[in-house]
Amino acid sequence: MLEKEPGPYSRHIPALDGLRGVAVLGVVASHIFPGTTVGNGYLLLLIGKTLSFGAMGVDLFFVLSGLLITGILYDSLSDSGFFRKFYARRTLRIFPLYYGVLFVLLVFAPWIGISWRGTQWVYLLYLQNTTLVLSQTHLILSRNISLDHLWSLAVEEQFYLVWPCIVFFVRDLKKLLVISLGFSFAALLLRLGLAFHHTPYDIINRSTLCRADALLLGSALALTLRSGRHDWILNSARTLFFWCASLYAALSLVGLAVDRHPSWQFSFDATFLSLRYTLMALVSAALIAWCLRPRSAPRHLFENRVLRYFGKYSYGIYVLHLLAMPFFLRTFRLWISHLTPSKLIGVVGAGLLVFFISVVAAYLSYNLFEKQFLRMKRHFGYDRAKSVRNNDAKTLIPTA
Repeated sequence: MLEKEPGPYSRHIPALDGLRGVAVLGVVASHIFPGTTVGNGYLLLLIGKTLSFGAMGVDLFFVLSGLLITGILYDSLSDSGFFRKFYARRTLRIFPLYYGVLFVLLVFAPWIGISWRGTQWVYLLYLQNTTLVLSQTHLILSRNISLDHLWSLAVEEQFYLVWPCIVFFVRDLKKLLVISLGFSFAALLLRLGLAFHHTPYDIINRSTLCRADALLLGSALALTLRSGRHDWILNSARTLFFWCASLYAALSLVGLAVDRHPSWQFSFDATFLSLRYTLMALVSAALIAWCLRPRSAPRHLFENRVLRYFGKYSYGIYVLHLLAMPFFLRTFRLWISHLTPSKLIGVVGAGLLVFFISVVAAYLSYNLFEKQFLRMKRHFGYDRAKSVRNNDAKTLIPTA
């Protein structure tokens, strides 16, 4: 088999770090200000509702993961040890912090009030997004500790079990693209069917089969960027972004009108629940493609050093920020209430303190713990790495 030339996206792309930074900032904001401040004033309600849209950061993470993982898999098809290298590198990146957190919580459970009720095995096997536990009130372990956000890691790990095998055995770019788009559409239809059969929201929201379209649309983007459609997709990205974002905004506004007509509400909610994940994935994919265009405004924005800083530590921030957030938010709001009666200052101040602690914790985790494992990636380097480094004629992003 002839070895493929290393593609233009085989090297690090700084703008994608900035995108990760935006994604994690949005997710953290949606958790700190979840939009449930009814009764605490109109301004707090407005802030909460606005920042709650940051939950879309999860969809952006999924699309980014699909893009990067599929790119790595397709570009390394001719490498020796295809599966060994891929899973070793993923393990070294994901497992140390994830299982480190679980180990600490398991050891100190009696002292921090955690009641596992057998769910520790579900977390250890990355099954926290399945119906094995979704019927158990969102995996509430205690009033001070939350692992509720780790369902998204289960979605990605389950995707990693299946998708590399498909890429390895299919290999053909066009066939892989058809599979990506076909199964993306199947995920949309599955959500539609489940929603109209009154399936609980959390099953639809957290199921890998229901959320796979974001990962697969990211995969489709990676494959398209390696095809003859490369220039077309980059040139069309801005238009696609605005059309999908406008449609999502329009449907959201329609939802406000539907609220006044209870007889219409279920049909609209079920339809929008099905469509919105696909729309958010398309918006994310279009934004990624747009920021890959040379001299584009998004590329310039996402190469910002501050956003790239948060992107570098995004995994740690995501995993750690919600762990003790219930405890810290209550504690900080109580402290601030002794200084000022303003609920706005209390909510914002406590949120910023929790965010600061999360960033510091992620920084320390990465530099003192995770980095020791990441250094071991050199033992699982891809055969193509040397050719990428030595190919001086290649540019990072082709001039589309």
